[in-house]
Amino acid sequence: MQRRHFLRLTLAGVAGLGLSGCGFRLRGLQAGGGPEALHLAAANDDLAQAVRERLDQAGTRLDELAALRLNLGAERLRERPLGIAESGNREIELILEVPFSVQRVADGAYLLPRETLGVRRRLHINEANLLAADDQRREAEAQLRREAASRLLERLRPLAGQE
Repeated sequence: MQRRHFLRLTLAGVAGLGLSGCGFRLRGLQAGGGPEALHLAAANDDLAQAVRERLDQAGTRLDELAALRLNLGAERLRERPLGIAESGNREIELILEVPFSVQRVADGAYLLPRETLGVRRRLHINEANLLAADDQRREAEAQLRREAASRLLERLRPLAGQE
């Protein structure tokens, strides 16, 4: 009896993992699928570097002569306090907002007019260990930039083939 129950649970788990993998492909979250080439108009900062890396992973070539231009504005990083716990701990929410637009170079038409992309991350800060808190914050900021770059690529996917 227990053996049959274990076998059913195992088969259900394998089926669930298989279906979840199919779901990711159906939603288009695999690598690729963005524009073939883009001109990236952005400041040379950490966010632009994260976007370059993500576009490269997706197979999008960065080219100054590309038919589409991605205009990437300056990032805005905000901190919102969520609460104070006992013994010097506090919780904050880091919010990264990035304005962007996509233009067709030939006629200047906006395929994606100016939008603001936002990502958030909660962070628990220990006031007693400020050095570790600084490292933790820097890592959270880097994660926010990577997440913003991935979400930006998702916004660019519908533009594939419009070069």
